[in-house]
Amino acid sequence: MPHTNTPQDTSDIINSKPALFTAVMILSIAYLVYNMLPVILGSAADSLGLNEQQMGYLGSIYMAGSTIANVVAVLWIRSFNWRKMVMYSSIVATACYLGGMAASYQSLLILFFVLGIVNGCIVSVAVTCLGDTRSPDRSFGFGVGFQVALAGILAFLLPITVVPLWGFNGVMVALAGTVFISLFLLHLLPEQGPEQTPDSADASSDAHAGHGSLTAVWMGITALMIYALGQSAIWAFLDRIALNAGIDNELLGLIFGITLILSAAGGFIASYTGAKFGRIWPVVIASSITLVSFIMMPMSSNPWVYAAAVLLFAGAWNFILPFQMTIIIESDSHGKLTPMIPACQLLGSTIGPALAGNLIFDGDYFYVYLLATISTLISMVMFVGIEKFLHRSNTELPAVAGL
Repeated sequence: MPHTNTPQDTSDIINSKPALFTAVMILSIAYLVYNMLPVILGSAADSLGLNEQQMGYLGSIYMAGSTIANVVAVLWIRSFNWRKMVMYSSIVATACYLGGMAASYQSLLILFFVLGIVNGCIVSVAVTCLGDTRSPDRSFGFGVGFQVALAGILAFLLPITVVPLWGFNGVMVALAGTVFISLFLLHLLPEQGPEQTPDSADASSDAHAGHGSLTAVWMGITALMIYALGQSAIWAFLDRIALNAGIDNELLGLIFGITLILSAAGGFIASYTGAKFGRIWPVVIASSITLVSFIMMPMSSNPWVYAAAVLLFAGAWNFILPFQMTIIIESDSHGKLTPMIPACQLLGSTIGPALAGNLIFDGDYFYVYLLATISTLISMVMFVGIEKFLHRSNTELPAVAGL
């Protein structure tokens, strides 16, 4: 069906509050598996008797499906109807969640792979929509903050209300319910972004005021992949780290849920500040806080220390992500490679849990911490270098000036 909206009309729709809210909501729901990975994998392990290696592979195959979907999205994201894609993907996601209730480990691997694909399609649409707004820093910041807050609420409630009674099956039903609710918002989602036709590319340049540096784009998404690899290596096993330290499930659910909710402040702070203080200092400060959390986690036998470590870890991650994503977007003039942002983030998250599962020896997570530390430092250096390169190329970045 042809679209009759002019580029300006489409840009106005993309930047409207209903469209922003809808994009953030579907992004948050599609990212629930990723953001609640410790709870989901922990409940699956308890219900199905999975070991740490099996948990790692289950998390990784979901990330693999999402990564494939994000990469393929580069081919259709500017031509296919966004509403239809999200609707079809949501229906399949609901079926996967419900099917997981009666699944064995082997069939669960297949379902999680398919679930990763359809959730990846939804994420591609949502991220592209937010990236098309006039202030992607703020849009991504709000999106990250909201999605983590939603995951935090569920991570707080499910382990103390659903998991004790219904285990993994209850978690699957709860996730299916969130997808069903999102279907009622799809009429508010734009059918396309402002660059859906060649003539509209220039009209939407305010959303992608980069320099067209392909090298910077690929360096950025590589840095994001490296960062995600290290963070997901820790994230997937936060549940086991706490249990091995003697923190019981009930207390863990309380700590994990509350700290996740509080850590959403990182994304909201990034949304509030935008690029007022540049993007280099936020990246450096957040990376430093992340390294501090890695020092605190081995002392997690104290519940308060564990809670503080998780809060710093998740808060820094939520704060740095909008700036990382916008550094990539500002060097991609037409936004055609925007779906590669979640693709490379998830590619790192595909490798991270599986690699971490094979770096744990007798409950010792030293090599997992070492992997995460090295990845954090490498990605920090790369993002700082990219941002400096972009500023040297043009000292008056339109993407910054427009915020």
